[in-house]
Amino acid sequence: MRRTAKSCAYMISISMLLGCIAHEPMPDAVYGEQRETLFAEIPQALKAPSVDVFYATDRAIDASKGLLLYGRDRSASLAFGVAGVRLGRDLSWDELVAWTTTQEPGPKNIQPAVESVTELTRMPPSPYTYTLGERGELILDPATLSARKAVQKQIQNVILNRLELTERKQVFIDIHGIKDPLNDTLIHLAMAYHLYGRRGVPIAYSWPAGGAGVLRGYTRDRESGEFTIFHLKEFLRTLTAMQEIEQINITAHSRGTDIILTALRELIIETRASGNDPRTTLKVGNLVLLAPDLDIEVANQRVTAEAIKFALDRITIYINDSDKAIRVSKVLFASDRRVGGIDPAELTSAQKQELQKTSNVDVIFYSGDKGGFLGHSYYRAPVILADMFLLFDGKLPGASNGRPLEWLGNSMWAIDDDYLGKRGR
Repeated sequence: MRRTAKSCAYMISISMLLGCIAHEPMPDAVYGEQRETLFAEIPQALKAPSVDVFYATDRAIDASKGLLLYGRDRSASLAFGVAGVRLGRDLSWDELVAWTTTQEPGPKNIQPAVESVTELTRMPPSPYTYTLGERGELILDPATLSARKAVQKQIQNVILNRLELTERKQVFIDIHGIKDPLNDTLIHLAMAYHLYGRRGVPIAYSWPAGGAGVLRGYTRDRESGEFTIFHLKEFLRTLTAMQEIEQINITAHSRGTDIILTALRELIIETRASGNDPRTTLKVGNLVLLAPDLDIEVANQRVTAEAIKFALDRITIYINDSDKAIRVSKVLFASDRRVGGIDPAELTSAQKQELQKTSNVDVIFYSGDKGGFLGHSYYRAPVILADMFLLFDGKLPGASNGRPLEWLGNSMWAIDDDYLGKRGR
């Protein structure tokens, strides 16, 4: 199945979607010695003012969306495709690089917009049909099995072709939160991918979020997040089966953190039950949880009680105790302590001790003012992107490692809007 929609670009104000990113290019503190070479070494095929971002989604096709194809309703099958995101209007590659690698404010024509969305293939609809074998084993319907294998092969071939263009054989998956439409996720990921030097393969995983209203919209999106788990696991299995992928890095925001933790928990249990090591089988290098909309006790059961930390290379959690959206969640769920709004002083001694014993989990408290009106979108701030880029480059927290986070003890760190200036001090 192939659906292509190309027309006039879907223009969206960068100031609304990316906060200050468009006006604050990544500074020397991030690029360092790579400034002169990072963009020069990009393969010619990727040197363009536009970016191709892959996507996987179980949003239903919505004809009223036109260019963007998908709405907020749920689809029984997972679609995979590619979106073209133009980073600037009438912008040349040289102008884009100059903006990216200098300290000057961005030109007026830095106006990211989605200009094409092309569905390449689609998984068979779920739930699948099974029968029981003589020994009680599950047997997937042969036609479904054949169709699924064909689609997985298509997805793998597309990603393999993109992997061949980059020395970094890694995939970067981004999972959005509630109410986020597909275009927001595509634009944010395209910009972040460009600022990171167009390394690896960017993939947006978009689930059927976008419910109307505050309370009803939130509860609807929460259940849509539960609906998407099966499809997300199928997609992750497709990627982990590729020997060419050396590492999978995952970022998730708000309710997206619950989605990825649930999917990974089930895959980890499945992998361990089969006698394999999930760290080598699933190949998840970094799991980054941004403004997690999770009850802290639930998260503790998911991560600590299920020993998820031993199945991943590193887990990094960004928190803002001024996050007003998290405060609303506290009221909605009568949950006094949610991960995304926790204050370091609120952690129990047992939780602090657990963090102290953990070498691959870091909790980073943000205290800047780049989170928008609700303080919930700080993951788009340059300082957070910069710290994540350094994390993806394998740097551990701490000024001695090139990441000038303030140590709070027990694997806890602080970051503010002066973070980038501290690195040069």
